[in-house]
Amino acid sequence: MTTSTKSLELAQLAFYGIAAIPAIYCFIAHRKHGKLGWLYVFVMCGLRLVGNGMLYHALSTTGQPSTPASIISGIGLSPLLLAALGILRESNHSIQSSLPAILGPFGLLIPHLVVTGGIGLAASSGKNFHLLEVGLIIFATGWFIVLGLIIASAKANSHHRRVDDEKKLLLAVKIAVPLIGVRIVYAIVIAFKYQNISGGSLAVKVVFGILPEFLVMISYLSAGLITRHLDRDRVQKRPQPDSNTAYTCV
Repeated sequence: MTTSTKSLELAQLAFYGIAAIPAIYCFIAHRKHGKLGWLYVFVMCGLRLVGNGMLYHALSTTGQPSTPASIISGIGLSPLLLAALGILRESNHSIQSSLPAILGPFGLLIPHLVVTGGIGLAASSGKNFHLLEVGLIIFATGWFIVLGLIIASAKANSHHRRVDDEKKLLLAVKIAVPLIGVRIVYAIVIAFKYQNISGGSLAVKVVFGILPEFLVMISYLSAGLITRHLDRDRVQKRPQPDSNTAYTCV
């Protein structure tokens, strides 16, 4: 089991090491309106590299995962969901003035606080298993709020006025959030069953824990690379003054 687990940690290190490169590129290419979402994508890569690196080292030396490594791995769920909020905000930029206040900066702050509070509580629970369970439930509540914001964005009357690349970003988030939901349900089941965030069989961990995260990252990064010229496209889509308009000097 230890050999298989070590191989799994190496596979994750390789995946996130590769993913970090396009994540940095997306952070640079998407400029000010997309900085927040792509920063979280890169932070996700960083946390997984550090956490899985520590887990691999602990398994190689003691044969058991270390507590700090498990905590860092648990925190990794947070930027995965917060990235969805950041990318959603970028996808709403062209129609922001016509959206309800709940989809504005203040509205998006609420799920930020809920998500970070829940995952922070779970990660710092230590031996207090009830605190772990409460933290994950709060985190799941944050997921439901994000899901509601995505549905509200997709059903907005001004949806058709988004530029094409913004629609692609919204689609990426719509694909990612259900997968994040699967990952959260898995974390909650493991927490209630094993009273930690790293229990369960290797096969179940791969299918319900690691694979959804990989697919979410692929969805994010694919959309980020495809829409790398979004800022330029927004400028080109702006209404231009009519060159045939006659001006009269008075």
